[in-house]
Amino acid sequence: SLRQWWLKRMAESPRPLQEKLTLFWHDHFAVNYREANLSHLVYKQNQLFRVHAAENFGAMLHAIIQDPAMIRYLDNHRNNKGKGNENLGRELQELFSLGEMHSANHRPDGYSEEDVREASRALTGYTYDAATNQFMFLGSRHDSSNKTVLGKTGPWSGDDVVNIILAHPATARYIAGKLFEFFVHRHPDEATVQTLAYVLRSNEYELRPFLRNLFLSEQFYNPSSLASHIKSPAELLIGTIRMLGIEEVDYRQVDGAMQQMGMTLFEPPNVAGWEEGQTWISADLILTRYNHVANLVRRDKSDLCAVIEAAGCETTEQVVDHLIERLLTTGLSSERRQALIDYMGPMPPRDQWDAQRRTLNAKLREVVVLLLSTPDYQVS
Repeated sequence: SLRQWWLKRMAESPRPLQEKLTLFWHDHFAVNYREANLSHLVYKQNQLFRVHAAENFGAMLHAIIQDPAMIRYLDNHRNNKGKGNENLGRELQELFSLGEMHSANHRPDGYSEEDVREASRALTGYTYDAATNQFMFLGSRHDSSNKTVLGKTGPWSGDDVVNIILAHPATARYIAGKLFEFFVHRHPDEATVQTLAYVLRSNEYELRPFLRNLFLSEQFYNPSSLASHIKSPAELLIGTIRMLGIEEVDYRQVDGAMQQMGMTLFEPPNVAGWEEGQTWISADLILTRYNHVANLVRRDKSDLCAVIEAAGCETTEQVVDHLIERLLTTGLSSERRQALIDYMGPMPPRDQWDAQRRTLNAKLREVVVLLLSTPDYQVS
């Protein structure tokens, strides 16, 4: 039910960027419902991501170490003075902020295993009240002695460690790179990442200036960036529903389709989230993707004739060209375009459309299915 609620919200929200960013943070701060085992906790976490979606990354990082779902998933409720658990302290650096590529395994000046242990000591006593599902700090379980994290020494708490991490230049580079990969493509050049990281740090991790710079950047509109991002199952199905204005959607079926395509919301495969990119496409998965998108379109009862009427189309060529422009990022080859024109056949005179509306809608729906069942529609 929780998955279906979120899918419906994604499809119908008047703030689609907020929901897409909520999906990004859900993947970035991955928690698996089956292991956290409480629907209310993951619902609250989902709302947390929505509130902070385009606000301030620093505030979100502070919030996530106090998030009951994350605390339970990474066993930080068992992280007590003299009986430590390093899960949250490790993922806070490795996955949530600095990135594994900035560890001592890859860089001589990277964070070390000692930094992980010390950060974990700082997070002792960060737990939650099982009766109310609220964050709770237990001073009696907290190690208040000095710790050294990323070269800074003091009697740090978990929130102190977050501040130390936010001051480290690798954090802005890592988050800037991940957001670029999510919205543009998976291979940003270093100069682009450094520029976006500067925007993020100079604005004290406010996300709106960062996103504005990203969406207006030359890289975002560069021809090499077009059709280079493989849509996740959520982007594919929710994008189709929104783009075509599909109504009366059965979100149980959408949820089932996404699971078949390898994406079960609230159940990422591990703490690193979904691998994304090429993993969404295989010989079996591509047919599954084609079929589920086709099913969405064929079940739709909306008036596609009204769409092409509003666009001022009259001839078959105009209809096909409008649908290509509306649905695809880079268009079709002349051969594929002509095949669609031939399949559609001649359009009747405009004054006969009302009398033939049912037949025209059926034909238009099949043309849309053919367009969406192409490799071109799998990317953005």
